[in-house]
Amino acid sequence: MHNTTKTNLLLAASAAFILAIGMFIGVKMSGGDSNYSGIPFMSKRTDKVQQIIHLIQRKYVDSVDISRLEKLAIEQILQGLDPHTEYIEAAQFTLVSQSLEGNFDGIGVEIHFSNDTLLFVNVVKGGPAENAGLKSGDKVIAINGEEFKGKEYTSTDIVSKLRGPGGTKVSVDVIEKNGNGRKTFEITRGKIPLNSVDAAYMINESIGYIRINKFAATTHQEFLVAFAQLADEGLNSLILDLRGNGGGYLAAATALADEFLPNNQLITYTMGLNNPREDYVATSNGEFEKGKLVVLVDENSASASEVLAGALQDTDRGTIIGRRTFGKGLVQEQIKFGDGSALRLTIARYYTPLGRSIQKSYLAGKENYRNELNTRLQLGELYSSDSTFKNVDTVKFITPSGKILYGSGGIMPDYLVSIDTSGYSRFFTQIITTSVLSDFAYRIAEMDTEQLKRFKNPNDYVINYRISDNQYQQFIRFAEAKNIKVSFAESKKSEALIKRQMKALIARRMWGDAGYFRVLNHQDATLLKAVDVLTGK
Repeated sequence: MHNTTKTNLLLAASAAFILAIGMFIGVKMSGGDSNYSGIPFMSKRTDKVQQIIHLIQRKYVDSVDISRLEKLAIEQILQGLDPHTEYIEAAQFTLVSQSLEGNFDGIGVEIHFSNDTLLFVNVVKGGPAENAGLKSGDKVIAINGEEFKGKEYTSTDIVSKLRGPGGTKVSVDVIEKNGNGRKTFEITRGKIPLNSVDAAYMINESIGYIRINKFAATTHQEFLVAFAQLADEGLNSLILDLRGNGGGYLAAATALADEFLPNNQLITYTMGLNNPREDYVATSNGEFEKGKLVVLVDENSASASEVLAGALQDTDRGTIIGRRTFGKGLVQEQIKFGDGSALRLTIARYYTPLGRSIQKSYLAGKENYRNELNTRLQLGELYSSDSTFKNVDTVKFITPSGKILYGSGGIMPDYLVSIDTSGYSRFFTQIITTSVLSDFAYRIAEMDTEQLKRFKNPNDYVINYRISDNQYQQFIRFAEAKNIKVSFAESKKSEALIKRQMKALIARRMWGDAGYFRVLNHQDATLLKAVDVLTGK
């Protein structure tokens, strides 16, 4: 495939990541926000901005939306600063805060809505829906007595009906997964945990796997619960998957690093012009200070993920495998205003134990900064498994074992694993950027209920379940019916990849994210490399 086409395919996800990355990574806080109560913090030389807005409000010839003027002024001021200092409006701030605080109000379900059919794909453990008796796979036919059939709704409409303030009630009529017929459940809305640990399971009798999607207020505790479970199952080596993890709270990352590093070991330090050096040091408490450890990263592992990976790499505590990380080494303080909006202001840089600042340059402007991953693709870095791109910086750092590391531009793994694009095609891009693949996968889960019940657990399913050639041909016809153009060459090229994704989506329907990632990891080159490193192959 031509590199331009590869770039378009691979950056579909990366573009979304970059849009989200300014929202929540690298926040230097562990609990509440700093608040601005209205006490002037600007010098008289800069008070003119407020004075101008005030004069417009009092004297301007026409009516003006002052809040809009303030927003425009703030955005223009911040344009001259780094890419991660940002103003967050009140509505957006609520959503971002919920993600990092690890909860929101609702009933605790993940939905899939298509063709008048609403499925509870995942029911959150310990949430109100599970407590009321609902299960993953239940088919919803009415909410508060209002039937879906024959009416036009969007997923947003459905979410608005299910979500609401804690303590309020919603009733849902379902056809249960176990086939017991129609039943009405009344659910009292409450706090829903937003888990940051996607999956935790044993790969073999000794190697455990934990995947973390962000560093939230609950991440450390979630990790301890998952780790204890795997330790009981025989874990003595660990693969920690931080791929796609855009970061979060700095305190969450340092708390996790403390579980792996010995007492008094420096984890990271922060320093800025107006912020003196602050060290983060490991304590004597650590659940896994001795066993073998591998950390998986990629180009979308950022900020807090890089703090953790950098600390483990600098101290020779863990082996880093994957691709060069994002390169975000700035720390933001969150200042909340009275109207619910907030400013995330960059106040310092963080440094790894050896003194590396892994922040990539933003001197060429914010647009070039945002397109830096695209540049890596065009240069072929993400397709390479050698050290061609290792020297992103000229300053060398030496670990205690004598390993040479480099600074700015992200964390370079100890073992590089390239992206496998052999199954990529325009057809594949179309079906993963729409709901077509998930619609068909959940349809299989509905039609093949009896066959799928034969599998005792996710591992049994991963090893023994196959998407048949007949099912794949049915999917091709299904995609064509959804107005997706299918060529024989592209469908053949992407067949193995599509079958794998389809199998993973069915597993997600049955076992949640843990099942989904088990399927994807089964043939994942980066994970397989990690197993080889841990087993000495």
